[in-house]
Amino acid sequence: MPAYQSPSGLFYLENNTMNALTTYIRHVREEFKHITWPSNQEAIGHALMVILVSVIIGVIVGVLDYGFTTAVSAVVNG
Repeated sequence: MPAYQSPSGLFYLENNTMNALTTYIRHVREEFKHITWPSNQEAIGHALMVILVSVIIGVIVGVLDYGFTTAVSAVVNG
């Protein structure tokens, strides 16, 4: 009588993959319980800060672009 052989082939890979996937999802759900979420006021404040910084950087880049475009046009057109 031959010795017991563990499953192999596609069935074994699918089963192993599904076990790994369910284990991963279980761990992700456990980690989500440890997250300290910001309050609504903090989230709004951070979002407004991101918008403000983005606008400021946009204005700076726009002014620099205009200045460099004007300088290059003056040099090229003489």
